[in-house]
Amino acid sequence: MAHNIAKNAVERTSKTLVGKVFPCIGKVAREAAEAIFSAVVRTGSALVTDIAATLDGDATSKKGRQEKVSGWLARYDFASPVRDHLWSEGAGLVGRDTVIAVDSGDISKEFGGAGMEGMEMGYDASRGVVAMGHSLLCAAVVARRRAAPLRLALLKGRKGLPDAETELFDAIVGEVGDDGIPVHDRGFDSESFVAHAIRSGHRGVVRVKELSRDVFGTGRSIDEDMAHVPCVRTVLRSPTRRVEAAVRWREGFFPAGDAHLPVLVVSSTFNGTTLYLHALNFSGPDASARELREAASLAANAYFCRWSVEVLFQDVKQCFRVEDARVRTFARLENLLAMCTLAYTYFAHVLPFAGEESRRLLKAMRDSLGLIVEGFRPFVANVRALLEAEKTRYITGRPRKAKPPDPTPFLPGFPPLA
Repeated sequence: MAHNIAKNAVERTSKTLVGKVFPCIGKVAREAAEAIFSAVVRTGSALVTDIAATLDGDATSKKGRQEKVSGWLARYDFASPVRDHLWSEGAGLVGRDTVIAVDSGDISKEFGGAGMEGMEMGYDASRGVVAMGHSLLCAAVVARRRAAPLRLALLKGRKGLPDAETELFDAIVGEVGDDGIPVHDRGFDSESFVAHAIRSGHRGVVRVKELSRDVFGTGRSIDEDMAHVPCVRTVLRSPTRRVEAAVRWREGFFPAGDAHLPVLVVSSTFNGTTLYLHALNFSGPDASARELREAASLAANAYFCRWSVEVLFQDVKQCFRVEDARVRTFARLENLLAMCTLAYTYFAHVLPFAGEESRRLLKAMRDSLGLIVEGFRPFVANVRALLEAEKTRYITGRPRKAKPPDPTPFLPGFPPLA
């Protein structure tokens, strides 16, 4: 019974999403998209062998089914419709101060990869190894508990990332206008990128990498000068966490060739760590002390929310095993990454909010809790989710219930039942 409820809920909601994402492709191509997407959702795997194994009712041999899936990935362009859908949906979530977290990473293979088109050797920071791979550039809207991917672009090999970063920034600014705050990690702290972002006139945050850069005209490093600036205490908040922090700020000038561009340098200290940030175009030349304080606090909070894009990277890679994919051509890998990203979006932002389908699925999950946590890893994951949940206060041995408890604490990501 529970199996049928889950199967029907996933089939109906996933088919609706596929129809929305691929409205203009032919019937055969859409059926191929439905089959691949359904397989990625069901198996959590980007391996062609695993996808092919889900082709129910196919009379061909095992090798024949694999060749069929490989042919679909080579013949059809699934990546472009997914890219357009994510861009449209994500941009619709952006408000005045919405954080747009931007980061770069890679899809790499520590062993193998030499036979995969365009892969080049480079450093894989997530594993601390040198590996064959492609660069990956991601922008995500931090408007919900889980970030919504706005763009997840695979770049062939390890070249072209600086130009792609600038192009993505310009595309975001062109799409959202004066809204949104693009937030970048320290890998974006180059003279060319920061200067380009400042000259765009759009607000943005870039974490400082080059602390030795003289932005205050004192000849000292950024951390040395900021240590003498008074701080204010504030609370930084993201959709999933909050922390008390000490925030400092000071106006300076970013050196870019012969020019010196205005920048607000912000430091944020919490949990024993200090982060230094370039807050770009947050304040005008005649900003008051209050306006500078508000700008610094907003920039510090925006960067605090940036961690959501790291979680998105991890979820797409690990939950759908995209780095395990063994396909020779770049187009096939790009199509698989697009389907994995769409599957992440489905689980994070579609299925939990699918109305009656979601309610039925949640009830089936609760009724089948023993089966769900039967495996070791699901059991550990759900216990940890409970331990991280808000603790209930006890008075004289009895729980004080200020509000009804979450009926599904072991299923993070789903909204509570009405």
